[in-house]
Amino acid sequence: MPRSGGALGGGGSQGGGGTYGNGYEILTPTEGVDFSDYMARVIAAVRRNWYAVMPESAMLGDRGRVALQFRILKDGTVPAGEPVRLIGSGKEPLDRAAVSAIRSSNPFESLPQAFSGPYIELRFYFLYNLPIEAAYQ
Repeated sequence: MPRSGGALGGGGSQGGGGTYGNGYEILTPTEGVDFSDYMARVIAAVRRNWYAVMPESAMLGDRGRVALQFRILKDGTVPAGEPVRLIGSGKEPLDRAAVSAIRSSNPFESLPQAFSGPYIELRFYFLYNLPIEAAYQ
């Protein structure tokens, strides 16, 4: 059963762009390992890299939702060819910024030692100027 951390977006009149809550799901079994601290660091890295490439159109109020799925291997790397775009915004600059946020965060920290699996699979939701609820619609 996926573990969810809320939603990754929002944005709006407080300066535009996107906001990044905890919009992710862990799709692989966690073996009872608490990933909350690890995921907080992953989200911080992705947020920092997403804001660095935020398109001007998003800053001016362009709206969209992007969902990406990818794996983080035991050593913290994301395999070549990932992330995979599950839902595109229909606006290439918004989609490209979300993909870039993951790729430029690679490698992440190694997975927690208590976790014995070869990887965790994640789904991230990026929202541009949309309410949090839009992540899962």
